[in-house]
Amino acid sequence: MPDPISPPKPNPAVGLCSDCLHARTIESAKGSSFLLCQRSATDPSYPKYPRLPVLSCPGHEPVSKPESHR
Repeated sequence: MPDPISPPKPNPAVGLCSDCLHARTIESAKGSSFLLCQRSATDPSYPKYPRLPVLSCPGHEPVSKPESHR
């Protein structure tokens, strides 16, 4: 059985949450999926389930940081 809380799969339709370290995909028993912002557990200014697409977020942290160019 798959883990009910997993990192989101890359999807440009959801915006910044697509590659955010704090976003998790939650799947309901009926098969619906939702993006959970884990920052909401410690900071009430972040919505638990943000409206998508998220186009700006001060707490966004990419899962993989791009390498800096020299």
